[in-house]
Amino acid sequence: MIKYAIISVITFLVCSNTNIAQTISKTICPIIPTPGAYQTTLGKFEILENEILIDSKNLPKIVGEYLKNQLQMAFSITANLQENHGVVHFNKLMNVPQNSYSIDVATDITINYSTDESCFYAINSLLQLIEGQKNEYYILKSFVSDSPKFEWRGLHLDVSRHFYTVDEVKHFIDLMALYKFNKFHWHLTDDQGWRIEIKQFPKLTEIGAWRDSTLIGHYNDVPRVYEKKRTGGFYTQEQIKEVVEYASKRFISVIPEIEMPGHSRAALAAYPEYSCTGKQQEVPGLWGVFDDIYCSKPETIEFMKKILEEIIPLFPSEYVHIGGDEAPKTRWHECPKCQKNIKDNNLKDEHELQSYFIRQMDTFLTSKGKKLIGWDEILEGGLSPNATVMSWRGEEGGIDAAKQKHFVVMSPSGYCYFDHYQSGRENEPLAIGGFLPLEKVYQFNPIPKDLPLEYHYYILGGQANLWTEYIQDMDKLEYMTFPRAIALSQGLWCRNQKPSFEDFQTILLNKQLPYLDRFNVNYSKAVFYPKTEIIRTKKGVGLIVSSTKKSEIFNVHINFDGSPYGWGGGNVTSNDTTFLDRHIYNSTFIITITSSDSTKTVFNFNSSTTNGFPLELITKPNTKFNVRGDLALVDGIKGKRPWKGDQWLGYSEDTIVFILDLTSKREIKNFKLGFLEAKGSWIYLPETVQISVSSDKKKWAVLKPSKATEYFSQVVNKKGRYIRVQVLAKTKIPVGSDGEGTTPWTFMDELEIEFK
Repeated sequence: MIKYAIISVITFLVCSNTNIAQTISKTICPIIPTPGAYQTTLGKFEILENEILIDSKNLPKIVGEYLKNQLQMAFSITANLQENHGVVHFNKLMNVPQNSYSIDVATDITINYSTDESCFYAINSLLQLIEGQKNEYYILKSFVSDSPKFEWRGLHLDVSRHFYTVDEVKHFIDLMALYKFNKFHWHLTDDQGWRIEIKQFPKLTEIGAWRDSTLIGHYNDVPRVYEKKRTGGFYTQEQIKEVVEYASKRFISVIPEIEMPGHSRAALAAYPEYSCTGKQQEVPGLWGVFDDIYCSKPETIEFMKKILEEIIPLFPSEYVHIGGDEAPKTRWHECPKCQKNIKDNNLKDEHELQSYFIRQMDTFLTSKGKKLIGWDEILEGGLSPNATVMSWRGEEGGIDAAKQKHFVVMSPSGYCYFDHYQSGRENEPLAIGGFLPLEKVYQFNPIPKDLPLEYHYYILGGQANLWTEYIQDMDKLEYMTFPRAIALSQGLWCRNQKPSFEDFQTILLNKQLPYLDRFNVNYSKAVFYPKTEIIRTKKGVGLIVSSTKKSEIFNVHINFDGSPYGWGGGNVTSNDTTFLDRHIYNSTFIITITSSDSTKTVFNFNSSTTNGFPLELITKPNTKFNVRGDLALVDGIKGKRPWKGDQWLGYSEDTIVFILDLTSKREIKNFKLGFLEAKGSWIYLPETVQISVSSDKKKWAVLKPSKATEYFSQVVNKKGRYIRVQVLAKTKIPVGSDGEGTTPWTFMDELEIEFK
C-alpha cells in the first residue's frame, strides 16, 4: 500500500508596514479632501473659553447658520455672529476661478471666496483645522488655497431595498457635506419598493411602497429564508421638497432616479396593465433581476411621462436619472405590442427597442428643460442624443460614451460600489459580494487611463453607490460608507496630485476618524485590523502580519483538529521576524491572530503540495477580482461562501488558460480545482476543464476534457513538470436568468495536486 503525503511549510512574519506618527506633521495637511495649497507658520490661533466672534459681513446667511451649528455640535464652541465685528472675516472676490477659496490663519482668520458654494467649502476646511480639546482649541497659523477638480462629486443611496426616513436621509446628506460631495443620487424606485408620492397614480405608494416579506441572509443561500413582515414606506411630495431644500443649504444637488424600463416590479404590482402580460404580482421581497418590466407600448410611455411630469417640479437639479440597467428582454420577445413597436419603428431588435423607449424619455425631459442620465446599458442599441452616461460595469462604457462626445459620470463597480466587502475578516458584516478595501478606493481616478486627452472634457466626475439589499439600517449604512467615502473624495476633488496612501492613512487615523467620532459616525474599523499578506517562500507560502500601529503586539494561536498543534501560539511584535517554521502534514488548520485591542483575524489554511508553486496566468483575471494575483490559486486558503472578492480569481472570459510549474518532474496522481456557482451574482460553473501535462512545455499529453463541477477532480496518472489547464466557460447567461445574455463570471480557487 502506497501512502501519499501532503506537505507544506508555512512561515509567519510580523512587521510594521506603516509607522504612523501620533501627531500630524506640519507638512502634511490635515484637511480632506486635500487642498491645492497648504502652508504653516509658527504659532497658533487660539479659541478662548469655547467662544469665537465671527464678522458676518460678507458671510452668506445659510453658510453662517451652518458654521454656527457645526461648531456647537462638533466642538461645543459658541459662535457669535456680528456684522463688522469679529476675528473671522469673509471677503467675496470677483474674477477668480469658480468655487475657489482661501483661508489665512494669522492673528485673525480671513476667508476669501468666489461663490457662496466655495465659502461653504472653506467653512468645512476650517472646521477640520481645529485642534485640541474643550477650552483648549486652536488652529495652527496657516494658509490654504483650494478649488475642486471635478464638477460631479457624488454619493448614491438606494432607499428602495431598505427604506430610510427623512431624518436619516438628511443625516446622510450632512455626512456628504463634511467631505465636499455635491451630488446626492437618490434611488427612489426599484423592484422592492416605490418611494415617492405620485398624485396621479396613488396606488404606486398604496401598493408599490410595501412588501410582505424580505429575504434574510444572502441571495445565493440555499434554501432561502424570509422574514414574513410588512415593511416599506414612501416620501410625500412635501417631504421630497424638504429634503431637496435641506440639501441645497449644503450646496448639494439631489438627482432623482426613476428606474425604467427594468427594475419596475413595485410599480407593476400597483399598475399591472403597464406590463407586457397584465398579470397581477406582489412587490417582491427577493433581490435580483426580474423578467417583468415596463412594456414598450404607447400607454406605458405615457404613464412614465406623467410620472416624470410630477417628478420634475420637485427637483431643481438639471438631471433626472432614468436607470436603464438590467432590463431583461424576455417579455418583450414574447409581447405582440413590443414586436409591433419594433416593426413600426424600423428597429433591429429588443436592444434598439430599449433605446427607443429611452429616447421617448429623453425628448420629454429635454422639452421640460431637464437632462437625462442613465446607467451605461443605455449605450446599447444606440445612445439618446442628449443623454449623459453613468458608467458602472467598468470603464469601457464611459470611454465609449466620451468618444461619442457624451458627458460621463464614472462609477465603476471595481472602485465605487460601497456595498462590497471592505475587509477579509471572518466576521465582516454580510455584503452582496466583491472586495473593495480602502486602498483600492483611494486609487480611483474618474479619468480612465485609456481615454485620449481630447475626450477628458466629457468626464464630469464620479460617484460611489450604496445599494442597500444588505444595508438595512443607518448604522450599517455609515459603516459601509466611511471611511471609504473619505478616500473617494480625494479622487474627485484634488486638483493637484493627491498625497500617497501612507500619508492619507496618517491623516485618516490621526485627524479624520476622530473628527467622525465627534458626529457619532459608525465607520468601519477595518483600517485598524491586522494587515495580512500571503507570500511565496522557498518551500511553501508565508503569512506576513502588519499593523497601522507601531510595535503592535499580536497573539497568534494555531489550532489543529480542535487542539493546539506544534507551536500553539504566543505573543509577537513588529520587532520579531520569524516566529514559526514547521512542517504541517495532511491537514487543514486554523490560525487566529488577535491584536492588542482584541480584534481577531482568522485564517483557515489548507496544507497542500502546491502551496506557493509558480503559476503562469496566460489569461488575466478581471481587475475587480484579482486581489492576490496568481498566488490566489495556491495560497492554501480556499474561497468560501458567501463569496468575497479577496479569496477568488474572477474571470469574464469564455476561455481561461494557466500553467502550473511543479518545479521538477513528478508523478502526478490527481488534479483538483474549486469553482464557485452563485447565479444570483452572475457567477456560473464553466462548461469543461481540460488538463495537459508536459516535461518541457513543448510536447503536451492532452487529457480528455471533463465536465466542470464546484469541486472538480480528475485522475491524471502522468509524469511531468508542467500542468496546463484550459477552462471553457459559458458564453452567455441563459434567457430568463439574472443577467441574461451577458457573459457570466467564472470564479476559481483553490488548486491542489496529489503526487504518487
